[in-house]
Amino acid sequence: MEQNPCALCLSVMSNEKTLERPYEIFLIGDTGAISTSGPDIVLETLKAHLSEDQHSAVVFLGDNVYPRGLPPKGHILRKNAELVLDKHYEAFKNYGGKLIFIAGNHDWNKGRRDGVEYVKRQEKYLEKLFEGKNTFLPSNGCPGPAEVIMNTNIAIIAIDTQWWMQSERQLGKENGCRVSSEAEFFEHLEALLEKNKDKHTLIIGHHPVYSYAIHGGRFKLKHHIFPLTLYDKDAWIPLPLIGSLLPMYRKFLGAREDMSFPRYRRLRNRLKSVLSAYPNTIYAAGHEHNLQYIKKDNVHFVVSGSGSKVKYVVQSGKHLRFGIKCKGFFKLRFETDGSVYLSAWSVDRTKEAARGKIIYEEQIM
Repeated sequence: MEQNPCALCLSVMSNEKTLERPYEIFLIGDTGAISTSGPDIVLETLKAHLSEDQHSAVVFLGDNVYPRGLPPKGHILRKNAELVLDKHYEAFKNYGGKLIFIAGNHDWNKGRRDGVEYVKRQEKYLEKLFEGKNTFLPSNGCPGPAEVIMNTNIAIIAIDTQWWMQSERQLGKENGCRVSSEAEFFEHLEALLEKNKDKHTLIIGHHPVYSYAIHGGRFKLKHHIFPLTLYDKDAWIPLPLIGSLLPMYRKFLGAREDMSFPRYRRLRNRLKSVLSAYPNTIYAAGHEHNLQYIKKDNVHFVVSGSGSKVKYVVQSGKHLRFGIKCKGFFKLRFETDGSVYLSAWSVDRTKEAARGKIIYEEQIM
């Protein structure tokens, strides 16, 4: 007997039932280093796009707190971590649309063995701030997938990609998870994609499937000569020949946060296989500290990870349609006629344009 896909995954209904007017989804990631001494320019720029009668959602794509998520009380990093999360709340406490946070590698205590406790702690803290609203997905440090039906035409599927990178992780109903194995996760994901194949479907996960930046193994010539500039922009110490070892290591073997890392590679390969069967699906991620739009095999890949930090994008990518190093975010606009527009917005440091500057726009469907 075939199971109803709704029974397989967490499903959250939004207040929006129909698409009587355009619906907008704002994608912003890696906001964990926002200003805590005053209003943050990126969050304020995004806020300027929101209005009371607007049908919209704001999605935070992970790495909500640098450097190591939300530690236990008494930890030296706890006070600042709380300040960062409090700033997110202050910026969006009066927002009437749907608000979603997902976890990134830094939220999992930067991949350490006790990372799941950090994620659970952040989930409880955010839900207390937002008065019990289910803002953090997937719940309980589980991999997901968690389904959010925005309206009759739009569905969001949230997955926790860092779960796949962890050496210690939890599964099964005894841990509050709806899946008991990696294979079951993908069965549920495919069931949700099949169920929503006539809708616009947005998958959100912290780690990109494609990237033309550092985690994707893409480097500039200067990184082979001055490899330490990968970690410190002012470390102009020439290491010719030897200097190529670091970029080559990151490209072919990989640190834990790189696409070449075995666990990341396995997840990425499965996601590519699944997504290829569902054209016009949108996959949005953070992780890279830049803005990228990549289209491959009629699937749309958005990287929006410059909410508080910036890093280069290599412009020679075969499938890269847009890429820039700047603080900002992406916006998806779903029109009533079924068309979808993707736009990128950067902050305006002159403060003349409260909504920032539109630096890219394309009809993607």
